[in-house]
Amino acid sequence: MLRGEETTPGGIVYGPKAGFNITAPEGWVVDNESGKGQDMPCVLYPKGSSWGDAKTVMYAKVASPQWEGVEAFVAWAIQGMKAKHGTPKQKIASGKTKDGHDYFINEYPATKTYSQWERVGYVQLPQGVAYIGLTSRGKASYQKDSGQLEKVLKTLVYVEPKSEAASGQEYARRYRQLLDQHAEEQIEPLLTEWREKAPDDPDAWITSANYYFNQRQTNISTKKPDPGDITLTDKKGKLAGSISFEQTNENMKRAAILLQEATTKFPDHLDIWCGLAFMYQERGDFDNELSTLKKMVAYTREHPTQLKWLKGAPLSEPADKFVPEKLHEYGLYYEKKQNPEDDKRCYQIATLATEQYPNDPQGFNDAAGYWADIGEWQKAREMVEKAHQIDPKSVGALLNLGNISVEMKDFASARKYFEEAVKLDPNGEYGRDAKEALQKLKKK
Repeated sequence: MLRGEETTPGGIVYGPKAGFNITAPEGWVVDNESGKGQDMPCVLYPKGSSWGDAKTVMYAKVASPQWEGVEAFVAWAIQGMKAKHGTPKQKIASGKTKDGHDYFINEYPATKTYSQWERVGYVQLPQGVAYIGLTSRGKASYQKDSGQLEKVLKTLVYVEPKSEAASGQEYARRYRQLLDQHAEEQIEPLLTEWREKAPDDPDAWITSANYYFNQRQTNISTKKPDPGDITLTDKKGKLAGSISFEQTNENMKRAAILLQEATTKFPDHLDIWCGLAFMYQERGDFDNELSTLKKMVAYTREHPTQLKWLKGAPLSEPADKFVPEKLHEYGLYYEKKQNPEDDKRCYQIATLATEQYPNDPQGFNDAAGYWADIGEWQKAREMVEKAHQIDPKSVGALLNLGNISVEMKDFASARKYFEEAVKLDPNGEYGRDAKEALQKLKKK
């Protein structure tokens, strides 16, 4: 870990559309290395301490490029942090940076479930938003050091952004051009150069990985054609064989390695994690797929805000809703195969969801499906009951509870669940199914 004496008093933070320079307050240092693994390009802490052990630290960043207005960015950030921080104290201070840009500060006090005391200063820059956060491990440290944030904000000076975004767009254009020209011998050197010259552009890694993943090897065989193969016939029109286009292990491995690198460089891009898990799924490598999903979940649990999806866009819903739904999609792939081995894989993903997101019903529903498939009705019932407790108005869970109760010969409970389902969904598909189930119960 770099110590204060080995770092510099000032630093520059770059984003695709904006950048800024800051200077450390007296007794503090700027460190442009220690926070990189946590997507923190510039961190500050008191001299004699380190990024890892200081009681109070600061970090400086530029918001993702889709956020050009400070008010919209702050509203989105507050929404994402509500679960952890509750409602913040907004605009507790305001002022101007060294070069005259407006800033304001929000305070995010500690809660019963989150012990950190934090405040963040936000600055409107041309075509971008700068933000500097201060976080303390306890209230005493926070009260002692919180004034340092405004001192840093007053040193901030806007700088023109690097041209990496523009160069990335140019590389993307040249890549598409070479694809159209079928100039395969030029594509790989271009992708390598793109990653070297634009190291902060996630698309450099995503495009490279997709290129290798989509490479196909042509195989000519006497076997019957599978769906998607080209059929070969002899001069008389009889079937002679087929031409297939298959992925090679070498290219799939190269694609996975590139996305592994990308998850380290851009851990807040959940589309990259999911893409890597999908590649392992396509290779039939479930162990690495599950490992990737676990790492993704671990990161999102530690960093639930400012997560990104395709093209750097923010998640469409909070992480504790978005991620369980993605886990469900990966589990569904195996559930649809309907064989014991893949059922177990679906259950492993469902277990990850229930352990890490116990307030979301989807994982419990998926786990219940596994136990029902193997006739373990009591365990299936316990899982659906948990899902029902989380979402009492889920008609699907009520219908499942009714059907499981029928299998367990608990007809009184089944009737109660079906009747509740009819009340909640009298004209819907689930409601109709519940009505049919009640008619069958009358015959028992």
